[in-house]
Amino acid sequence: MARWEGFSQCPGCGYDFATGEGERSCAWGDCPYLPEELDVFCPQCRFNFLTMEGNPPCADTLTCEHSVEPMSHVGNMRRWREGRTPASSTD
Repeated sequence: MARWEGFSQCPGCGYDFATGEGERSCAWGDCPYLPEELDVFCPQCRFNFLTMEGNPPCADTLTCEHSVEPMSHVGNMRRWREGRTPASSTD
């Protein structure tokens, strides 16, 4: 199992690492425990490659030199989020 597959948020943390929304339970800007393989944000401008939202200075975010690494993490983030989604109950 890869390190990112076993990652779990701190108790009380309501921050959504995929969208960048929600309340953190700490005062950290970026989570120091988030595995690099789950970081879907551009390291230069914080454009979100999962949601494709942000205000990047580059003309084409998909061909930007800084896009390669965060784009490679999008699949990991999707799988991690799917693993955390509770199964719906049909009771």
